[in-house]
Amino acid sequence: MSHILDCPHEILIWIYLRLECITDALHLSRSCRQLHHILNRPHDRLNIFLSIINNIPTPTRPDNGWMKSHFGIDSIWQPTESDFPRDLTDPDTRSFLTTVGFPAMKLKMSGFDSTHLKDRGLLQAFDADELYGLRYPDDDSPPTNFAFHFASLDQWMVMVGGEDGEVALYDPDGWDHADGYQGLVTERLDVIVPESVGDEEKQEEMQQAVLGRLRERMVEYDDCVEECKFWDGVFEAFE
Repeated sequence: MSHILDCPHEILIWIYLRLECITDALHLSRSCRQLHHILNRPHDRLNIFLSIINNIPTPTRPDNGWMKSHFGIDSIWQPTESDFPRDLTDPDTRSFLTTVGFPAMKLKMSGFDSTHLKDRGLLQAFDADELYGLRYPDDDSPPTNFAFHFASLDQWMVMVGGEDGEVALYDPDGWDHADGYQGLVTERLDVIVPESVGDEEKQEEMQQAVLGRLRERMVEYDDCVEECKFWDGVFEAFE
């Protein structure tokens, strides 16, 4: 009876190159010494990781099954229609949240935290014009443009527009001098679903190559990723 370890070295490399998840590659490398040595060689490891990034499926819109398989059933916040505040009116955002859901979780390495979504009570509506410096100081008229806090990235807040569903980055320290708005993260909520590496110099070069290729793939999916402080912060956490 043949065994995977009887396969030529090239076939074992090919198996690695067909994977779609770096975690799967790490698990495979722990199955035996030979597979561990393959992944431990810097040149092979770089090629394997770059290939995995190229293989990662990028669905146009993640579904509920994909979300649960990546983040766990207990980590998905999936509100009902009655859970929405009245000022969150964007139909695409409401549909995405009720049919797919959004991960309510903390990623310590990147500083991403959306655990507050599972707190009881409605999402708090913020006056987006006031946050983003679009309201004059003497303007006491009732707010008409609302934003909702969906996640934090360290000191920044990820805000979703109630009417248009656009996702923006907000700096709480900048609101009082018209510097709260830190740019558009993406035009729709499903794109910011968070994703779950020889010698030190070569290791750093490999890491930069992997992160660079990962960001290129994300830009292919949504060009907002290319120049965005939110994604700058996420990737800098891994450097």
